[in-house]
Amino acid sequence: MADLLTRLVSTVQNQRRIQPLLLLLDYDGTLVETAPWPELARPTPELLELLSRLTAQGDLKVAVVSGRPLRELRELLPIPGLDLLGSHGGEALIADRLQFPQGAAIDFNGLALWRNRLARRLKPFRGWWIEDKPQGFALHYRQVPEEQSHEFIETLERCRERLRQEGGFQLLAGKKVLEILPLDVSKGAAIQEILALPGFQGFFPVYIGDDITDESAFQALGGRGLAIRVGGSRNRTEASYYLPDTKMVRNFLALLAASPEDH
Repeated sequence: MADLLTRLVSTVQNQRRIQPLLLLLDYDGTLVETAPWPELARPTPELLELLSRLTAQGDLKVAVVSGRPLRELRELLPIPGLDLLGSHGGEALIADRLQFPQGAAIDFNGLALWRNRLARRLKPFRGWWIEDKPQGFALHYRQVPEEQSHEFIETLERCRERLRQEGGFQLLAGKKVLEILPLDVSKGAAIQEILALPGFQGFFPVYIGDDITDESAFQALGGRGLAIRVGGSRNRTEASYYLPDTKMVRNFLALLAASPEDH
């Protein structure tokens, strides 16, 4: 693993000598370990200090890209100079300015209809909950009891198939979570918008993420940057590199944050 990390750092640092870096970092499962409940996945003081050191460097920018709402990211990561993309890129805070106002295109009535349908169909089961977000909602089911999991998944799959047939929304399946969002919202679309902004042109993007929802971002880089998948090299992915876990991600970032004389 040390050789893997050394090679990856060397690759990125070599590119850094040519052009400044743009670090695009997922939150859950990448910067912090995935927790049974989202509110338990909080950054340590050491992680906050590490991100602060990175954002203070003159030859790189740092953005956290997450499915969490922007308001949560701002509370979790109160770091000056850190850019934030919440709700899978549907809302963003870039250089202390809100970006990508897409609220006018959202079918809130349709979202409410599907939210109520899912709640009714899943009422017999335990251990799930719905998290409302600015542009959609997420169904979490990590706590569904094992004895109910098979029937729960079958019921959920029937709902998903009907939603696919009716169209109008996209389904993003993550780790024991299903998100319902407008069709034009994705991390990949947000990354493309970011890279087109004047303040980000000329930067070399490095995206690190662990989930299916990060694949659109990996694909968006398409030869113009570097994509790193967290969690193993055997997963089918658009990423060209991998790191095994969040600890190794933090080690990677710490090496990037070190001053040249520390190498």
